[in-house]
Amino acid sequence: MRHPLQYKPGQRPLFCLAFLLFFNAALPAQALRNVPYYSAGTAEVRDKLAEETAASVRAKFQEPEQFNKEAKKAYQDQRERMALNVSEEIRQSAIPDDALWPFIKMTHAAIVAANPESAGTKIILEIDPTPNAFSIGEGTIIVYSGLLAGLENEDQLAFVLCHEIAHFLLEHATKGLVRQVKTFHSKEFKDKVKAVNAQEYNRSEHIENMFKNVLFNSRYHHRDLERQADSLAYILFLKTPYAPAQAQRLMQLFEYMDEPLRDSVLRLENHFGCAGYTFQAHWLEKSHGSVWTGAKTLSDAAEKPMQDSMRTHPDWKNRMQWIEEMSKTTPAGITTTAGVDNSYAPIKFMSIVESVEAWFNMERYDQALYFAVQYQNVYPDCSYFKEIQALSLYGLYAHSKDHTLATVLAESSPDYPDKYNRFLDFLNNLRLKDLLALQNCSAKALEEGKTEYGLLAAYYIALAQEDNGNMNSVRREYLANYRKGRFAEFFRNTKK
Repeated sequence: MRHPLQYKPGQRPLFCLAFLLFFNAALPAQALRNVPYYSAGTAEVRDKLAEETAASVRAKFQEPEQFNKEAKKAYQDQRERMALNVSEEIRQSAIPDDALWPFIKMTHAAIVAANPESAGTKIILEIDPTPNAFSIGEGTIIVYSGLLAGLENEDQLAFVLCHEIAHFLLEHATKGLVRQVKTFHSKEFKDKVKAVNAQEYNRSEHIENMFKNVLFNSRYHHRDLERQADSLAYILFLKTPYAPAQAQRLMQLFEYMDEPLRDSVLRLENHFGCAGYTFQAHWLEKSHGSVWTGAKTLSDAAEKPMQDSMRTHPDWKNRMQWIEEMSKTTPAGITTTAGVDNSYAPIKFMSIVESVEAWFNMERYDQALYFAVQYQNVYPDCSYFKEIQALSLYGLYAHSKDHTLATVLAESSPDYPDKYNRFLDFLNNLRLKDLLALQNCSAKALEEGKTEYGLLAAYYIALAQEDNGNMNSVRREYLANYRKGRFAEFFRNTKK
């Protein structure tokens, strides 16, 4: 269940957290918001960014003259595949907002001012909950909202950008593609493929593994290349006005960056249930799931080595050691005080909102619900997290009703943190009637405010109850209050 987003031009809601307003000197007042960003012009900007980036990939990645015809064709095919993949990702996920993107570009500009050789780089922000950033190789650096949500201050962001700039200056991506094509078209590799084809059994599997091994070994953030990038990044970073010790603090964050709020206590009984449908103890029992959910968990585990984040960029302990060796001025284990810089708090908050929204839009209702519940504790006055909980419950309900729940709900796994496993057990123990009742409970929590997301949640709750009268009432209320709002087209299209 993906919802359409359309921001009302000129009307950006302010933070629901008053204390954040004090720390917004670097941000325009109209940019502060407690809901995900969107505007009518987003698609147009995304298309332009996608076309420009694809064109720059095609221009930068040029096949070596010494390649034979076959190798040149393979290189060209890989380049085109890269251009298309990058442009598609940008079209789907780039966010040309008026707060987060300008903030990253401001940080990038400070680095370029201190390091003119990095002027050939640019920044694109994408809405993705993964805490990651990467250099495409032709000058474009992609930063995910999940990374911004996991950082503590601008200094840490600056080092990440220096690291990706270093990859570009060292030409790791362009040289890596040449090396990869050379490997695939070498006599040695072809002889191995020929030998595998002569085998009687499992030929396809062996050949696939051969190609995967080459791809893993040639990824541009391979450990040796990563150390090169960190070394150059630290040199670039020292020329900037940012604090050197924050590079080391950043490496410490990598250990748990994939697990935000890991130290918080999650009391599910405080969030689910109400007077009419109280929390039930058996919901917390170890769930055995279903054969389909188990298959999804096995699939997720198989894909885990292919996943990437700053934590796997590569091992954070090695990177900390490298940077400590380069620093010398800061003893091992000594860093600046941990904690979010006050001036960074609005950036972190907005990035968290965008990342929760990203989980929801990817139809990962388990993740969206998991983080929304916890961030509601951190930001109790922000209605968005309550509203996305109600919408996520409907998503689980709708898929459960259609017998497709396993496509949007994982099962507990040894690869997951204990707290998340407990939450997954809880969700897998809920039955259709439970999900419907818990939506009714969430409706009571949304009665106070009639925000856009609140009205959308109220509509889906009424839909689950097959309450046409309330659905029409919500539709009329939304269109009366938000005639040009982000969900206006959706409500007009659902009008009977």
